[in-house]
Amino acid sequence: MMYTDDKNAQIVLALLKKYGIRKIVISPGMTNVPISRSVQNDSFFEVHSVVDERSAAFFAGGLAFASNEPVVISCTGATSSRNYLPGLTEAFYRNLPVIALTSQHHSPDYSDLVPQLTDRTVSQNDVKRYAALLPVVKDNEDHKRCVFQINKALHFATTKGGGPVHINLPVTSFRFTTKKLPDITKIDYFDSESINSKSLSKELAGKKVGIFIGSHRPFDKETTDSISRFAKRTGAAVFYDHTSSYTGSNRVLTSQIADLIMTDNLPDIMIDIGSIHGDYSAPMLCKDIVTWRVSEDGEFHNRKGEQELRKVFYCSERLFFDSVSSSSATAKSRNYYGELAKVTAKITVPTMPLSNTYISSKLSRHIPKNSILHMGILNSLRNMDFYEIDKSIVSSCNVGGFGIDGPVSTLIGQSMADKNRLSFGLIGDLAFFYDMNALGIRSITNNVRILMVNNGSGVEFRLNDRLESQWGSDTNEFISAAGHNGSARAWAESRNFKYMSATTKEEYDDQIVEFCSEDINCFKQPVLFEVFTTISDEQEAIRRIRNVNRPISKQLKSAKAIEKNKKKLKPTPSKPTPVAKRVIKKVAPKKAIKAYRRVKGTN
Repeated sequence: MMYTDDKNAQIVLALLKKYGIRKIVISPGMTNVPISRSVQNDSFFEVHSVVDERSAAFFAGGLAFASNEPVVISCTGATSSRNYLPGLTEAFYRNLPVIALTSQHHSPDYSDLVPQLTDRTVSQNDVKRYAALLPVVKDNEDHKRCVFQINKALHFATTKGGGPVHINLPVTSFRFTTKKLPDITKIDYFDSESINSKSLSKELAGKKVGIFIGSHRPFDKETTDSISRFAKRTGAAVFYDHTSSYTGSNRVLTSQIADLIMTDNLPDIMIDIGSIHGDYSAPMLCKDIVTWRVSEDGEFHNRKGEQELRKVFYCSERLFFDSVSSSSATAKSRNYYGELAKVTAKITVPTMPLSNTYISSKLSRHIPKNSILHMGILNSLRNMDFYEIDKSIVSSCNVGGFGIDGPVSTLIGQSMADKNRLSFGLIGDLAFFYDMNALGIRSITNNVRILMVNNGSGVEFRLNDRLESQWGSDTNEFISAAGHNGSARAWAESRNFKYMSATTKEEYDDQIVEFCSEDINCFKQPVLFEVFTTISDEQEAIRRIRNVNRPISKQLKSAKAIEKNKKKLKPTPSKPTPVAKRVIKKVAPKKAIKAYRRVKGTN
């Protein structure tokens, strides 16, 4: 028995077997030959032939209804898939599990004048519950995406009432030399009635367990306690940031462990909850890690497509953690949290110039308990995530749409919920000026205090090694929008804000305690505290806090990555380039440079 050599088709067939989907209705054609030929001699499949695609879709609906099993319909290119629409519409409104597997020639563009190539990227809402547009599998990323998409489609066809789905399969060859289908992971799906707590607990035994929390609405006390009990019992580390809203036990700041330390001590199993995570270093904790996703919306979610998603739980977070914690099979076998806590306890905050990194270190220590804190995206969020803040502080950031717009408006909206509660903002200059009209909202009161970091540009682009090593200050002109040279003073004062400013560390240190006074009546009006920094100081500060905490091996890896950029950097045969040398010179300079030369094979 030989199967198609097309890897995406192999994954489709392998997962049909994993889901126990046997019935296939074939309409003849050329581009679906990889499917029809592969199933023809495989006794697992029950294959039917219906020439007319319109009839095939209705035939499949009748077969699915009578057998109470999912049915695949397979067609070729051209207009064949259009003929499925009446039958799929019927299946949609009757919740019949019909899986439309449409094959077509692979082409990067539908305008390429390729015969029998129709655009299947868009279809009516009421002909499918989900549409999976599969890639041609060229590498591991394509493979993972393909596995995820097919799992998701087959899940929607077979759960929560069932219904039709669409899987579009690009075809690249008609070779049949594959003797055995690959072993593809089926993503197991559980609802509140099918959770087997004893079985799940046994799977966790002897493993390093992590709980990853993305941005999250405030937890109720019962859910917080449930997560805490589970974490204590299993020794799990709870990875969180200042958008996660988690205040329970076993907390580990994601940025500390992933960005500052860049740990190699990763979990065996990650339990994933919450929404988008705003820290770009976070994926290192998820990449290729076996993941269990607890989805209260019942959806499949896979962070950046890098997790090895194995299980999805459609239930409340509290129910999941209560269920697994209650099983007698769950026992702490390895204190993963304790291992990480020993490392994060050694994090050092070095002497730094005036910068967002320095500003955040002070703000994190002085912001009053029970306050609200809203941060701008990227640099402001990243820097605050380096530091712990009091658990009573409700912190957030607009990481949903993850745009520069709206942080001032969002902060002011939050401040209106309780005008007796202090509401702080940490916002960069471009984000502030983008949203500065919000200062004109007439109902703002003295519970609003905004700390605006003005570095004269979108400094995020100057903190990116890939951009900085290529273009340096050339980034300023258009990419980072440097040189606006603006100050918010006139606008703030015209809007009846108390205006404060600082251009040195001493000026900032002298005013931060007053700015953070827990007395809401310390100021009779809302406050804007504008702190002016420079690009070079922002770069130096974040370099220092990373270099003092990252192992030397990580610094060398970073230096080598920069060194590879041949557009700007021309390394000499005996020493690192200036940019690469600056990356490592502050950490054991002699030892680092000697190690670097060994890596380069120089003396």
